Amino acid sequence: MKFIEKKVMRAIDILYERDVYLLIHNLNERTIAHRLGLYLQTEFKEMDVDCEYNKNIDEERDSKNIRIDKVTAMKNEIISKKKEYADDSELTVLTVYPDIVIHKRGGNQSNLLIIEIKKSTSQVDRSFDYLKLECYTTIAHNNMLNYTHGLFIEFPTKTLNPHKPQLVWFANGKLIQ
Repeated sequence: MKFIEKKVMRAIDILYERDVYLLIHNLNERTIAHRLGLYLQTEFKEMDVDCEYNKNIDEERDSKNIRIDKVTAMKNEIISKKKEYADDSELTVLTVYPDIVIHKRGGNQSNLLIIEIKKSTSQVDRSFDYLKLECYTTIAHNNMLNYTHGLFIEFPTKTLNPHKPQLVWFANGKLIQ
């Protein structure tokens, strides 16, 4: 874990050296994720680093999906409490587009790290990102993405001197930091 954390911190340091403009001027989250992804690729040379990667060949629907129990999904307002569901399943399947993944393309055997990014100026609640990271890193509820680690990064934006972000780590379906 420390090995991965050091590489991520080096990539963040490079982002702050070369692209702090993006944070100061509150540019789009995808723009920030793309630049961070480039620097992560230099740290994880043996892996593939992708942004908004949406395929999962191990999934029947060929997309990256997570499974969340319906009660949790309703409580977090991910799905509507009013909607009638055709099946009696206790789970809901959601297609996801992670901000950054570090993996080997072509299967789920080498899914190392999945990253969700938020800007400090975002009005979107972070709890859904945390819930996704729990699902990405667990096999509970028949989740199949098998990421060893998940990471939430909130970048301070729209400030002249942005501080380094706090890293919130996940493993085995749980917050570990």
